[in-house]
Amino acid sequence: MGAEVDFFDERPSNSVFSKALLRINRNFVTLQIKKYYEEISLKIKNKTYDYIFICQAEATPNWFLKDVRKMNPNAKMVLMLWDSVANKVNTLEKLDLFDEVFSFDKKDCDQFGLTFRPLFFDKEYERISDEEPILKYDLFFVGTVHSDRYQILKEVKQQFEKNHLHVFYFMYIPSKLMYYQRKLFTNEFNGSQIKEFSFVGMPSDQLTSKLNQSKAVVDIQHPKQTGLTMRTIEMLGANKKMITTNRDIQYYDFYHPNNICIVDRENVVVPTEFMTAPFSAVDKNVKKRYSINYFVLDILGLTGERDHSFYVRK
Repeated sequence: MGAEVDFFDERPSNSVFSKALLRINRNFVTLQIKKYYEEISLKIKNKTYDYIFICQAEATPNWFLKDVRKMNPNAKMVLMLWDSVANKVNTLEKLDLFDEVFSFDKKDCDQFGLTFRPLFFDKEYERISDEEPILKYDLFFVGTVHSDRYQILKEVKQQFEKNHLHVFYFMYIPSKLMYYQRKLFTNEFNGSQIKEFSFVGMPSDQLTSKLNQSKAVVDIQHPKQTGLTMRTIEMLGANKKMITTNRDIQYYDFYHPNNICIVDRENVVVPTEFMTAPFSAVDKNVKKRYSINYFVLDILGLTGERDHSFYVRK
């Protein structure tokens, strides 16, 4: 978009083991975090920034945020949370270190005084909306399986196949050890077989190709989360129908019952007429505000407006 940007991953490592330690107990990776952020400090110490935009700040130490502020007293420091506060450690203690804190979760915004800002869709999903491929699947799911996801996905699949509809699922789990652990100690994977899951992620080009051939997508948010997932917003960009457990979606400006079917996660029922109803086009001006370009400009306060009426409770 024309800006000169320095980008650093917020986490020192994205390995499954490292991310797990960070979430279980931050103290396990304190030294790794300290070394990583000291290296970033050295790289940016002689630079002056207009904006400092941090996503999550799950690993980012308080001392680093304070040092960056001292090095750039005139910069606007912004934090974006795209997971619920209940799912992230050490979030609340950092809020006062930013000029503005955004969250995709309306409930968190109301509780903690944050600025509401839903997530975005990337340009590849806009390209999908412009294409007219031959549809091969009626229902599509690609994602990590956690909490009650497997049981809900199984219910939806059984209903679709009973109606002779075609389903494509790619259920991912980070490791076989995690699968066996959860199957043994929880009821998450009751009735499952290991061959149903993949322990290697799907390449992004394959994902978009399969999505392009699909009519509808199923999305199951974490039980502790009310904000709309990235997948939800991506389907808005791609003009795909969606089946979701997130009841909050009915209060957003792009909601239409022809496009979005809300199911009760305790009693999963997808009405047959949902799949036969025509897709209802979303207003272009509404859709534009969920694009990645508008998202970035909005977060930095560069849109020329501050209209956060995404959430229009009816």
